[in-house]
Amino acid sequence: MEFVNLTDWRPPRGFWEAVRRSFERVGIDPEGITVAFVDEDYMASLKGRYFGERKPSDVLTFRYNGVREVVICPSFLKHDEYEIARRIFHGVLHALGYDHKVRTREREMERLETALMEGFKDLFGV
Repeated sequence: MEFVNLTDWRPPRGFWEAVRRSFERVGIDPEGITVAFVDEDYMASLKGRYFGERKPSDVLTFRYNGVREVVICPSFLKHDEYEIARRIFHGVLHALGYDHKVRTREREMERLETALMEGFKDLFGV
């Protein structure tokens, strides 16, 4: 998993490590997924271009030609580390093929998100 930060948001010490280790704890390998942090204008342009609705959003996930990207807007989430971590986990699960809108996968995705957040709280101390 690669992080690209194109914003002025700077996570506190230990944030990235807690996110990575949370994935390890539940046996998920996010290798090959890029998580990008963008500002509200850029997020609105992405949402407009790909979803026809030009307004900022918290998280978007893209899967195309073997590329898996999660785009997060920290300012939309008021720079709340807990909510940013939740969106990272949510977006990465989508990038891996989980979908809460598919009934047969909904419970598994919710279970994994809960386990990831519990691990993050334990490791990061939120």
